[in-house]
Amino acid sequence: EKDHNLALNTIDKLFKKFKTIASEAHSRGMMSSLPLKLFKVGAEETSAIYLSEKEIEDFHGIDLSFNPKLELARDLFLIGCYTGQRVSDYNGITNENIVEDDGIKFFKIQQKKGKQIVFCPITKKIRSILERYSNAPPPFLHDTDINENIKIIGKMLGLNQNVKKVITKGGKKVTKYFPKWKMIGTHTGRRSFCTNMYKKKVPIHYIMHFSGHKSEREFLKYIRIKDQEHSKHIIAQGYFDI
Repeated sequence: EKDHNLALNTIDKLFKKFKTIASEAHSRGMMSSLPLKLFKVGAEETSAIYLSEKEIEDFHGIDLSFNPKLELARDLFLIGCYTGQRVSDYNGITNENIVEDDGIKFFKIQQKKGKQIVFCPITKKIRSILERYSNAPPPFLHDTDINENIKIIGKMLGLNQNVKKVITKGGKKVTKYFPKWKMIGTHTGRRSFCTNMYKKKVPIHYIMHFSGHKSEREFLKYIRIKDQEHSKHIIAQGYFDI
C-alpha cells in the first residue's frame, strides 16, 4: 500500500489471487496451514459511470462516416450498451453467432467469464448497426482502441459534466474530478444496459438473464443510480402513498 502506492481495489484483487494460489498449495499438501484464510483486504465501490438512454441515442446518432475507426469503435460500444455483455464477449462475434427462432434473431454468446450461454435479441437499433457491415457484426477492434475512440466521441458530444472519483491509494483517500467523457470505457456499455433496464422497472432477474450475473448482490454493484435518484425509483414502484 505504501511502498508501491497501490489503490485499495488493486491490492484486494492481488490478495485474492494470492489466496487462491495458497489454497491450491494447501490442498496439494504443500502448505500445512492457511494462516491468512480469514483475512480480507476489502474493496471499495468504484466511481464508474453509466450513460443515459439519451446519451446512448446521441452516440448512435452522431455521423462518424468521416472516420471509419471512430465509427467502428462507436458501433462495437453500442452493441455492449444494447446487449449488456462484456467487451470480451461482443468484440469479434461473427455471423456464426447469429441464430433465429420464431422469426426473432439473437446473438448466441458464450460468456468467457462464467461460460454461460446467453441469447441477446438483435433489436432494430442493433440491426441498423449491422447494416453498415453488410448485415454482419462489426469486425474486431482492440479494446484499447475502442476505449480511446469512445472517449473522443464522448468529448465530441459535449459530455463534460464533472464526475467525482474517490479512491484509496497509498493508504489515503484521494478525490479527483474528471469530465464524464474521460470516464467512458468499454465496461460503461454493460453498466449502462443494467442501469437503464433497472430504471425502466425491468425485473432484476430478467436483466440478470442477459447480463449473466450469478447473484443479485453482484448485479446491484452495476446499478449506477444513487441517493435521491434511487429513492425516486423505489417510490415509482408504488410502495409509498405520495
